[in-house]
Amino acid sequence: MDVHSLPRDEDDDAAAEGTSTLGREEHSSGSQREPQLAREDTQDGPGRVVPKQSGPILRCLKRICQKAKKDKMRYLRTVTTVPDISRMETIWEADEGGLEQHGCAMEGAMLLLESWRNTVDYFNSNKEDFIMKKSFLRLLSVLSKSIDWHNMPDFFIHKIASDTAGAIVEMIKKEPRDSLSSTIRLQAMATITDLSKKNVVKAMGSHQRRVLLRTFLKSVFSLPLLTTLQAQGVIRATSAQYTKLMESWMQSREDCLRERAVWSSLLLLNFVATEVKLDEASPFTRLGHLVAVLGIRCGDPVKAVSSKAAEGVHYLVSIAWHQKIAQLDRKNVECTEQRNKEFLAAWSPTVVHNSPSRIAELFGVYFNPRERTDFILTVMDGLTDHCNNNCQPTAEGLLSAMLNSGGTKVEKAADLVAGVCSRLDSVPQPSSRTLMMKLVGLLAGEAEHLDPVISCLLDHSFPTDSNLAELWQFLSADPALGGQVMENLVVKLQSHHSSEHQASHMSDAATCALYEMISASKSKDATNRLYPQLLMALLVEIHFSLGQSLPGDKVSGRESSRQSIHTSAAVEAIKMLLLCVGCRFELTVMEKEQGWILLQSPRDHLHGVSLLARAMLHCACPETTRMLLDLVIPLLDRGDKKHRLTTMAFFVELLRCKEAEKLPHPDTLDRLEEWTKHPSPVFRSLGLRGLGILATQPGKVEQVKALLPAILWGSDAMDDGSILEVISAVQNLLQSLVGSELTSVARKLSLYLSAVRPQVRSAAIMLFTELLTTVKRRQKYLLQEEVTRSLVPLLLHLQDEDPEVGKRCQKALAGCFQFLGWACPKQINSKKAWHKYPQVVDKICQHSVLKLRSVSDTLLQCLDHLQSPQVPIRRAAAIFIGCTVQSSEPAMVRQEKELILQSLSGLQQDPDSSVRVSVSRAIQQVRDPGRNQSPQTLGARFRNLFHCLTGQEERENAPDRDLVGGPDPSQSHRWDSGGP
Repeated sequence: MDVHSLPRDEDDDAAAEGTSTLGREEHSSGSQREPQLAREDTQDGPGRVVPKQSGPILRCLKRICQKAKKDKMRYLRTVTTVPDISRMETIWEADEGGLEQHGCAMEGAMLLLESWRNTVDYFNSNKEDFIMKKSFLRLLSVLSKSIDWHNMPDFFIHKIASDTAGAIVEMIKKEPRDSLSSTIRLQAMATITDLSKKNVVKAMGSHQRRVLLRTFLKSVFSLPLLTTLQAQGVIRATSAQYTKLMESWMQSREDCLRERAVWSSLLLLNFVATEVKLDEASPFTRLGHLVAVLGIRCGDPVKAVSSKAAEGVHYLVSIAWHQKIAQLDRKNVECTEQRNKEFLAAWSPTVVHNSPSRIAELFGVYFNPRERTDFILTVMDGLTDHCNNNCQPTAEGLLSAMLNSGGTKVEKAADLVAGVCSRLDSVPQPSSRTLMMKLVGLLAGEAEHLDPVISCLLDHSFPTDSNLAELWQFLSADPALGGQVMENLVVKLQSHHSSEHQASHMSDAATCALYEMISASKSKDATNRLYPQLLMALLVEIHFSLGQSLPGDKVSGRESSRQSIHTSAAVEAIKMLLLCVGCRFELTVMEKEQGWILLQSPRDHLHGVSLLARAMLHCACPETTRMLLDLVIPLLDRGDKKHRLTTMAFFVELLRCKEAEKLPHPDTLDRLEEWTKHPSPVFRSLGLRGLGILATQPGKVEQVKALLPAILWGSDAMDDGSILEVISAVQNLLQSLVGSELTSVARKLSLYLSAVRPQVRSAAIMLFTELLTTVKRRQKYLLQEEVTRSLVPLLLHLQDEDPEVGKRCQKALAGCFQFLGWACPKQINSKKAWHKYPQVVDKICQHSVLKLRSVSDTLLQCLDHLQSPQVPIRRAAAIFIGCTVQSSEPAMVRQEKELILQSLSGLQQDPDSSVRVSVSRAIQQVRDPGRNQSPQTLGARFRNLFHCLTGQEERENAPDRDLVGGPDPSQSHRWDSGGP
């Protein structure tokens, strides 16, 4: 690509026309074909490998091209970043070890020349790409500063000069003619300037320099006339693009760069203010940005920069006058011009320079919403540590003045809030941070902006950092505004709970925001007013944070960790809420009973909710309770079945308060009855608990009694939790039950006396004992059969592995014997194990078995307990069978003998050795029932049989000879459990 191959003067007129403006070049370049770099050339970081055979110059070009692509991707996030070509030298110096080593010898020059040729070939293969053009020009600027040109041979300099001239001429010819400036044209001029400082341009020769200069001149002077460009809007578009380019340079930390950028912008604004007539139909789109940038520069420590910036603001005032103010009075031209002179005189550069904050006061009145937004965003850039901090007081003054003169009249409040959130982390000064947060508060204070502002804050609040936490606390400093924000957050949480099925980032962010606002000392009034709504929203949020993992659901490890984090956040918010409103008793109860742990457990979450509700009812005033009821009742029918559970559990506990008695009876009972019929065991359990609570209210006992059959007989397929609630509900109704109702309860309880779960056994035995004391004398005959059938399970569970169950069985048996009118054998209070002390069970059998009408029923009940999961019960059942057979006449057990032996044989392989020994002993007793019977025992048996047949009962106070007399010789020895 030699310049000698280029056309002469007559051919220069045929330069190709461009087809795009600067704006299209900047934003549409991504759609052009980008250079296909090799894989090793596009790798990032220090690990990037570039083939050595490509040479240092080509490697530098590829790195510059790659950096340009990355800068293009970061463009929107680095508004204030200044492109500093001097930093490109590090791309060369970091890996090439300095060019001085190559330039000291002919060998080094030949190496660089070969690398240059490879570079030119690489550029020619991608020369239509916009990024490649810019990268090539930047490479030339880097080479002008990196190569020791004084020590380079002439052939090397001439080759680079010739190829450079040819490449630049070709690029300039393809630049568009409908734009006053373009990136390539400007950068090419800057590149020639850099090369001329190293005398590289002189090496081109006179002919090459003439061709290059003529190309630049024709590129500029071949543009259309000024009036044509103005009519086409090209001047406005190009001016806006140029000023946009200058803005980043005006915020540079280097004084010379800022001064040059401000000076260039000043010339352009002078031209627009004096030569270009802008009206409302042709808006100056960069006005807000320019006013902010130049206004900040008015406080620049460099006097040359600040004075020129003040002049630039003066020209902007003139532009704004002509565009917006003068158009209001078009008829009276002379008056308008006079007013224009007076107005501009009042806003002279000196006035602007001395009081930069007045700039915001002036333009704040005439800015449209978009311009005001641009102004505020640009001023906030001046507050960050990325910009020149010497102008931070000026930027603060501009922002404060704008907020005081209609700063909330913006196009999109969310844009400003997002700008604050993204910049707070880089704003170190407390005064600046306060101003930015004040802006958010002013926006949130406008009713039309409140919801967008909160939504935008929530989008940026997850995960919550110290900056966003400080912002939420700042919003709560104003009681009125804090209340509005908290109400909005609660509404968002409630609407989310109604429409979604699990927690999301929005709900997590809202929970964290509520925690920060509740913890602020100045939000106490708003927190007290919104206490019921906040409490219920946060409780339901805990349910959501559990990820629907209530009992029966499986959750992955990662999801479980996420649930734990967000659930703890909601729990901490509830703790802070209770502390803020003075509920110290509730906090104490929850800590003592581990209620917070229950709330965060998927299995016990509802128990934690119930515990909190009961603690609140202990100290809550009637007004608060009524507010909770009014809030909870509408929520009972919202969401799916799982998300209603938290509200249902809270509502059921609220039924204990007096205010709940005023609720409509049919509605409450119908709702609870519906829950008891629900297929979900949790629903059934809550419904039954609610009915049990209503049974304690005098006015609703009869209505609940009417549901007793459904409660009892619907419990066949219930889980243990629902059965416990049934027992509790019946216990509350017990005093009002009579006749057949008690019989039904006793019949149902007999099924649960041997339940697997110890809590169910204990509750059933306790209720059965209480039922015996409730029955009136004339109604005892109705329950005699059920009481008799309950003796066997109660006797066997004297040996229960749960000591509490054993104690309750002793009380229940004492009540049964008293109910039946029998003397209570003292052996039922013995704590001795039956397999070690068989005489204990012998005495019990001798005293009570013969009083039963059917020994067969007793034995069959024992057979059922042979399959018990408890080892002591299986063992006790085998021992009891053997003793019962021994204490009975052989004819009474003849029909069931084979069935008994078959059932006992099935336990001969039991895992427990004591069970196997007891079974072997029982089998022997069943096969030979009379072997161990003594005459005294037989006499006692006949005596008892006589009393049974004649209907006479032994007097309860008379001493029993078998109990108080001497020991039976056949039973005086201790049974060896290790025997066969």
